[in-house]
Amino acid sequence: MIDDDSVRDDIAFIRRAIEQGRGYAGSHSLDLLVWGVALAAGYVGTYATVSGWWRINSIWLWAACIGLPWLYSLRPLLVRLFRSEPQATRPPMAEALQMLWFGCGIFLSTFSVVVIVAGDMRQGWFSAVGAGTMGVVFFVSSYLCNLPWLRAVAIGWWIGMLLLYGLRHRIEVLPLSAMLMLLLLALPGFLLWRRRPAAT
Repeated sequence: MIDDDSVRDDIAFIRRAIEQGRGYAGSHSLDLLVWGVALAAGYVGTYATVSGWWRINSIWLWAACIGLPWLYSLRPLLVRLFRSEPQATRPPMAEALQMLWFGCGIFLSTFSVVVIVAGDMRQGWFSAVGAGTMGVVFFVSSYLCNLPWLRAVAIGWWIGMLLLYGLRHRIEVLPLSAMLMLLLLALPGFLLWRRRPAAT
């Protein structure tokens, strides 16, 4: 026999978890916007350098386009380091989403540095790996937050992965990468920010 109170408690728990996920996604949506714009700028700058429009060391350009967004995303941690207030306990769903995106960021950042140092960035496959990874993160996030439209973003990343791999030895891969960052990272960040739950 099913206990009605137990069912109601389970439903309430699921609703709270979804609200926590959506709340986290909304409150950190500007991180996606900042990262999307910064990475798009990196690809556009690289395209301009390769095309001979301007001369700038790509390593310094990418150091800024990766380092500055990291500083922005880590600002809550940096603030907590300089405060003596006790750290508040995070809701489990917010913690799961944070670790998912944090892990993705660490993987892509460290892997990109290794690829650059090894001189393999010219092989062109790294952008496809990055797009595939972003597809996985958006796909999982869509379920953790119960936001089905994020699955379409994930599919967009996977289609982008195939295009990036197909164009990996052509200069057109750079503007395509910039476009993907704006449409599939910055734009979802903006939409999540606009739809974030109102503060109570």
